[in-house]
Amino acid sequence: MTNQKTRRDENFPVGSLLIPRHLRADVHAYYRFARLADDIADSSDLSPEDKKTRLFTMRSALEGNGQVSDKHANETDAALSLRAQLTHRGLSLTLASDLLEAFLWDSDNNPCRTWADLINYCQYSACPVGRFLMMLHGETSGIPESDALCSALQILNHVQDASDDWTKLQRVYVPTDWMNADGIAMHELGGSMARPELRAVLNRILDNTDTLIATAATLPRVIRHRGLAAEATICISLARRLSHRLRRTDPIKTSVSLSGLDWGLAGGRGLLRLLRP
Repeated sequence: MTNQKTRRDENFPVGSLLIPRHLRADVHAYYRFARLADDIADSSDLSPEDKKTRLFTMRSALEGNGQVSDKHANETDAALSLRAQLTHRGLSLTLASDLLEAFLWDSDNNPCRTWADLINYCQYSACPVGRFLMMLHGETSGIPESDALCSALQILNHVQDASDDWTKLQRVYVPTDWMNADGIAMHELGGSMARPELRAVLNRILDNTDTLIATAATLPRVIRHRGLAAEATICISLARRLSHRLRRTDPIKTSVSLSGLDWGLAGGRGLLRLLRP
């Protein structure tokens, strides 16, 4: 499959050294499952029917009904491995099956028609990741803040990749009702630059996303585990920096990404959180 990513391609820390050693196998199993399902949904080589067949195979295996086959052995193995880890930790399988719902939705290239659609999508595509990490660490508070952070990170990636999503997959996460109100056609997402009307819509998304980041700002203070609190601090800092960069640079015209300085400064904030009594 094309469009495959690795941990190095992510904007935000995945399975970092801040995760306790005894929990890293669980995180790696979760990441492998999520990354494989995401690659299937984003593949330009597979038809929507093929994508859904593979994702249904993963769901069946996750629910304990899968049988390894040569054709989909990788998908089945990833799902069974994660099922074993979740069961061992006493965590709900919905932390993984919800992700599959989002990827099945992606397979049909359904556009987000409203901001509410986008937030609902994030409830399945992003929020389960944060909930998994929180529950894995035994955290009982901060779920709303975690959901806000995960949604913000997801939406920032959508703004960042808006041009590629349209060009490669004809996929639209920008609320189409906002675009329609300003006479913006979906194909403009694949243009050479964002005209003022489209720039205004992107800024509106970033305004709402900054509100989510503000909601998430208290998350490190309610997390008891220092490593996880430090990782949340890093993610919040990186989210703020990426939002700022997306405002200053046209993501339709050019690729927008975090710099080494961004990572270094965010890491410094995380270190301060880690060392705080």
